[in-house]
Amino acid sequence: MNPFVRLATLAAVLVYTALPLPLMAQQAALGEYIPQPATGIRPVSDASLDHMRGRFITGAGQILYFGVEMLSTWRSSDGRVFSGSALLGFDFSKGAPQISFVPTVSLVQGSGGALVDTTGRSIDASGLANVGGIVQGIQITGDHNSAGNSTELHLTTAFPATPATGVAGNAAVSDGIASASVTLQPDRMAVTLDLAGQGSLRQLIRGDADGGGAVLQTVSLLGDSHAVSNQLRITLVQPVGGSAAQMLRQNVAQSLGLLQGLRGGR
Repeated sequence: MNPFVRLATLAAVLVYTALPLPLMAQQAALGEYIPQPATGIRPVSDASLDHMRGRFITGAGQILYFGVEMLSTWRSSDGRVFSGSALLGFDFSKGAPQISFVPTVSLVQGSGGALVDTTGRSIDASGLANVGGIVQGIQITGDHNSAGNSTELHLTTAFPATPATGVAGNAAVSDGIASASVTLQPDRMAVTLDLAGQGSLRQLIRGDADGGGAVLQTVSLLGDSHAVSNQLRITLVQPVGGSAAQMLRQNVAQSLGLLQGLRGGR
């Protein structure tokens, strides 16, 4: 199997088997994400989790397109706006997978306040590098920050607008203080944003020799008054047809039913 196909398949398996992720019927472009406060959240016992499954199957040969999209954005307190995005797509509609990879980075200097002195503040996120499965982490020591991680699975019968087939090289941009990079290797894909002395954002899909791996979204903020977000979307395109569509609806409904115990307020 092509190593990039293996890497993306790992991401899909991890998302399938994760506890609840938004199942999107309509797809919009990823953009600036404004995190909203969660409501109705309550703890779920280990005994309840033991009987829940988020995975479902739709039958062999039913996937026409599979894509993984990452977008990380940062609005800093001094007016910088920078971002990094990665789109890894696989078109199976013609038999052998047609692979595309498009990395994008941008950095715009703005005007605003000064970056706060973060001397004496520290964050240790090294332990997250050793965690498997899906990991979302937010660590903040500053004030007046906005931060969020989002992951969604999008099931559709319509092909997204995809770039021409081809795997582009890695991309990076820096102004000496802020930097954004997007990298693709056979065992990992990553988007990383850094702002010297203020923190970092990272999204990563990695695999290992044993077939395991992780999907990570991490935010580490030392400074004040920053707005940051990580967004990850996995898109699966299925053929239009009564049997396939009906099977898809049944399996999704069954999976959502198994997750009812996670709903708050009941």
